[in-house]
Amino acid sequence: MKKTLTIFFTILAFIATSQCISYAGGPLVVKGGMAITYGTRPLLYRYDKGTLGMFSNSEAVALIEDLFSDWEAVTTSTVNFRQDSPGFLDFDVTASNFDSILNAPDLLGYTPVIFDHDGSVLDAFLGSGAGSSVLGLAGPITVSAGPLVNQIAESQAIFNGRFINGVSSDGESSENSFRGTIIHEFGHGQGLDHSQINLEAIRPGATQEIRDAVPLEFPVAVNDLFVIRRDDASAISFLYPNNTELSKFGTIEGTVLRQDGATPVQGANVIAKNITNPTLEAISCVSDFLNNGTGSFTLFAVPPGDYKVEIEPIDLSFTGGSGVGPFTQTKSDKSFQNPVPAGFYTGPNLPITTDESMALIVMVSAGQTIDDVNIIGSTTVSSTSSSSGTATNISEVEPNNSVDQAQTVNPPVTISGNASVSDQGEIELTSDTGASVVISDLFKVILPTSGTLTTKLSIQSGSLDNDLDLVLFNANAADILDSSSQTGNVQELISKSLKAGTYLVGLGAFNGSSQYELEITTELSGGTPILSLSAPEAVLIKQNGNTKVMIRAEATNFSSKSNCDIFVSNDNNITLKVKPAAFFSLSPKAFRKKFKMILPFSEGQNITNNGAGENVSVNVTCDNGANDEINILFTPLIEDIIESRTYSQIIHTQE
Repeated sequence: MKKTLTIFFTILAFIATSQCISYAGGPLVVKGGMAITYGTRPLLYRYDKGTLGMFSNSEAVALIEDLFSDWEAVTTSTVNFRQDSPGFLDFDVTASNFDSILNAPDLLGYTPVIFDHDGSVLDAFLGSGAGSSVLGLAGPITVSAGPLVNQIAESQAIFNGRFINGVSSDGESSENSFRGTIIHEFGHGQGLDHSQINLEAIRPGATQEIRDAVPLEFPVAVNDLFVIRRDDASAISFLYPNNTELSKFGTIEGTVLRQDGATPVQGANVIAKNITNPTLEAISCVSDFLNNGTGSFTLFAVPPGDYKVEIEPIDLSFTGGSGVGPFTQTKSDKSFQNPVPAGFYTGPNLPITTDESMALIVMVSAGQTIDDVNIIGSTTVSSTSSSSGTATNISEVEPNNSVDQAQTVNPPVTISGNASVSDQGEIELTSDTGASVVISDLFKVILPTSGTLTTKLSIQSGSLDNDLDLVLFNANAADILDSSSQTGNVQELISKSLKAGTYLVGLGAFNGSSQYELEITTELSGGTPILSLSAPEAVLIKQNGNTKVMIRAEATNFSSKSNCDIFVSNDNNITLKVKPAAFFSLSPKAFRKKFKMILPFSEGQNITNNGAGENVSVNVTCDNGANDEINILFTPLIEDIIESRTYSQIIHTQE
């Protein structure tokens, strides 16, 4: 049985004014087209007995335990860390005795977590100089034979206390930056690779705002945050899926192909960005990430919403230990040979476009897998749209007769097109009298805030035999919000007040065939500030540590920065902690925030001994008047943890 260790280093270097750190996401080890993971087994670990720079052994252990819970808080993943029994090695690992642990010929049966107090272990393990440049390393161990041949058998992790010892001449790292080192290295240990989102963060002149938006697995560190972003949650959920929670999310699948529409592209970066928050709500995947020669990609655990999909080449600086995907070992690898141009997805098996306004909006619903996002990696430059208040004149772009292919337009806009009673469409409307119309042209409009949407349809024909009808749908055409169906060739008009969101304007020929002009305008208003809290309704109390629950806050119609206070109450005066603090800020750009509520172990034991759960109320009130409140049940009874099920069915007429 041959052991193979796959490791990535966190190296002390500098880009601009930021430390260089290689992070973790995507599958790190692939065999036979399959991502290699721990499966249903936990990552079992034992701690070194030594100290870590200025941290005592107990302080270092507490630091890591807290970061394990961050990974475990990803609701769509089943990733699990568990301390072994015994939970510690028999000795303090040093430069003189590390061999039996780090170079053991056989599996240990657990992951050793080594505290290298001063960098000397890394010097001995990796070679002279490693202790003065490597902040930490971690990676999975795989084997060539035996029952664990297709799983991660165990991992290794070493953290360097030299950079957290309080001596600035050693290249001192901040405590938060060191936390980032730990959490991303344990990403590697679980089998995660790197990813590339918000690439402009490493460009000259990048703002701190964009640097703070990179995911945890970004190949270099450009901030002091240690936050698991949407892309990280997607990556860990792909490796360790919690199928119950994933039913609330969607998946986008497809391939990236060359201009001929047949040759697969290996090593292009594919990103789906939510149109309302593209910097943070973004998920990536490298084409052919499973190395099966098809150019396929999977964007996993995608929250319901509207997305633009784009492709881009891997940055040439991301190679070797900082590589993104399986084809970046050297600068001559496949990702850098005839790299794809950057551009936006326009539709199945169509070339990408450099004009973002012409990108096809991909609508993702809970439980939905969109599996036909096949992207041709050659660019076409389409007509641009105006950003001024003057209406842009554009032409209808076929096909646009289904929800997925609806043509995205930016008001104010005037669209010229043609509709005929013989046209086909995904949606057919019927009336009580039996009259029907097929919606053959669909246009997608996105309102960034609440406001009034006005649509006017004019028939370019004098014949009364030509009759077109107009209808307004919600984002997935499940509901008719308004309609206009005058008899004959008169104008059809809809004007309706709407909340921020995505809407579909549809039209079809009730009779005849005619050219038309469709004018779409909007009058936006800020609206009342709204705060929404979300968290599990019930949380099972842990029997061997603090119980933690993640709470998410989301702001709508916040016109400026607003401070929000957190108030926690319960009937029995149990003690609960809020982390990172009992207040936070929300703004138009930073409109989402996560915070933890922690039930101490002693309080959890008291609730367990009483045999009943404890209801806790969480209220958040912002100084702009927005507020929300939720109730969470802390319970020792698994029977109280109930999954809800919702059934719905929408039938469309197929072409």
